[in-house]
Amino acid sequence: MIIRLLLFGMLGLLASLIITVAKKSIVARRLDLNGEASLVLFPLCGLGAILFPLIAMRVSSMPWYGRGAVYMAAFFVVQYLAGLGLSRLNACPWNYSGKGSLGGLIRIADAPLWFGLGLATERAYPFIKAAAVALG
Repeated sequence: MIIRLLLFGMLGLLASLIITVAKKSIVARRLDLNGEASLVLFPLCGLGAILFPLIAMRVSSMPWYGRGAVYMAAFFVVQYLAGLGLSRLNACPWNYSGKGSLGGLIRIADAPLWFGLGLATERAYPFIKAAAVALG
């Protein structure tokens, strides 16, 4: 399980970095490949190694759009609760203030991202599990 926690943590940091690179490149209309990620995300993403299989087992019989919606909701809940706790410690690495955000902790505009990331994780999970077995 430790290996899976580490893999989820590393993949989460990598995904965060790739997403910020893509967003900055689109906004700036240039490809300078600068992004950012916070190490605070490492244990938060690592938590996915525990939560993802629990959720995936319960939604496996649903159609893809239902599973995507459940994953999206789960990402939002985890992000909101983590952001709330980290904000109380003055350690929250994100601030989504403005229209379409809830307390600056989650942003509705990220719904398609979380939807797709959940389904992508579903596809990648067997490989992550196999990698964890091979490394462990």
